[in-house]
Amino acid sequence: MSIGQYADCKISQNQWDLDQVLPRDYQVPDSYLRTAPPGVLENFCRLLGRDVFSEADAGVLYDYLMVRRSEFSSEFLGMLALWLNDETKHYEALRRVYHGLSGVSYGAMDRQFHDRVHEIEPIVMVLQDEFTILVTMMFDEMGSVYSYRRDLREYYGYFGPVLQKVGQHLIQDEGMHFNNAAELLLHGHRDRLGEVEPLLGRIAALEDRLGKYYKTFFLDHAQEQFRFPPQFNGVIIRVVLARLGLGARPEPRELKALWQWVPEGCRLVPIGGRGKRSS
Repeated sequence: MSIGQYADCKISQNQWDLDQVLPRDYQVPDSYLRTAPPGVLENFCRLLGRDVFSEADAGVLYDYLMVRRSEFSSEFLGMLALWLNDETKHYEALRRVYHGLSGVSYGAMDRQFHDRVHEIEPIVMVLQDEFTILVTMMFDEMGSVYSYRRDLREYYGYFGPVLQKVGQHLIQDEGMHFNNAAELLLHGHRDRLGEVEPLLGRIAALEDRLGKYYKTFFLDHAQEQFRFPPQFNGVIIRVVLARLGLGARPEPRELKALWQWVPEGCRLVPIGGRGKRSS
């Protein structure tokens, strides 16, 4: 790939200071803990107990890719460094949220992450080369955009503007990762765009087939598929194709359903309302 292919490539990063948004010693006001609807705090902590560590798994994926760095373009490696910086920040941000809401110590989180077993082999299909990694990143990061939008509506909003701001930054960051991957595909791999749609189908099928998350960052939504409507991956695929100029963007109502869908047997309460809310 010649550098001319990337001349107009726009790689962006959402700039925000975690210590200003959420200081390490921040205490969630008791008023929010007392007034959250029944089940919300417990379910949020259960979710954070997964999300904290799946964000940290980005470092494992990064280290694996760096062993193969000679296979990749300098533009991809530069984007990946920004991506890791953001995901490391997400890990620390979610650690602070989790600590503030659950009381779990940072030391306990460190020990839990140290004991994780990371298995690359089950997802090796999506890591074949720079092209497959970028397509997987688009699929995965847009899934995270709508996952965090759901989290913001379902959980963060009950615990004050400070935690809400964290959730908003997570959404913005993941959206930029999606766009950065799209830029690299459009500028460096345009000759392979015809492969994108069938590859996305294989990625979605792999996530369904895995049945669990193997702690390698990509396809982490396998651990919480129950929270999303059955059409989730299909709509995400259409968003990816639209961004690459390969199809029409889903209707707003379809996108809204991704983060407002309610699993059968659950009842969501508007922020400020009362009643039970669970996931």
